[in-house]
Amino acid sequence: MNTLEFLSSFENDCLGFYRTLAAETADPELKELYGLLADSRKRHLDMLETRKDAVRSGNLTSELAERAGHVINGCRIALSTKDLAREMRNDPDAYEHVVHAEGEMIRLCEGMAKAEEGEKIKALLNWFVKDEKQHLEEIEGIYEFVEAPRCYLEWGEFSNLRTL
Repeated sequence: MNTLEFLSSFENDCLGFYRTLAAETADPELKELYGLLADSRKRHLDMLETRKDAVRSGNLTSELAERAGHVINGCRIALSTKDLAREMRNDPDAYEHVVHAEGEMIRLCEGMAKAEEGEKIKALLNWFVKDEKQHLEEIEGIYEFVEAPRCYLEWGEFSNLRTL
C-alpha cells in the first residue's frame, strides 16, 4: 500500500468524524467547535495532498503501511458505532476521541518509521509524525479557545456570592 494513501485515509476519517458531529449537533457552540476542527483537519489534509503530488514520482509502497491499513482507527470506530455517535452528538468532549486516535496514529507512525527500511518512506513518516504533533497542538488550542468562556473560578472571597 502507498504510504501517503494510508496517511490520507486516516485524515479523511477524522475529517468525516468532525463533519458528522457538526452536522448532527443542535448546540451552536458545539457546531462551531466541530466546524473549526473540521476546517483545521481539511487544511491539514490539503497539505498532505500537496505533499502527495510533490512526491508522486517516487515509490512509497510499504509492507508496514499495508499491514497498518487494515487496522480500524478511532475515528472510523466512532463513526461506525451508532450508540457512540449518538452519545457524542451533544458532548463537548467528543473531540477527545479524535485526540486519542491522533495519539495512537502518531505512536503507530513513529514505530513504522523506526522499523521501515526505505529512506524515503522513513523520512515521510518522520515528517508526518512531526506534522501530526503540531496539528494535535492546534486541535487542543482550538478546543481551549472555544471552551475558555465556560471556564472560570468562583470564590466567595472575591464577592462572587452568587453564581454568574
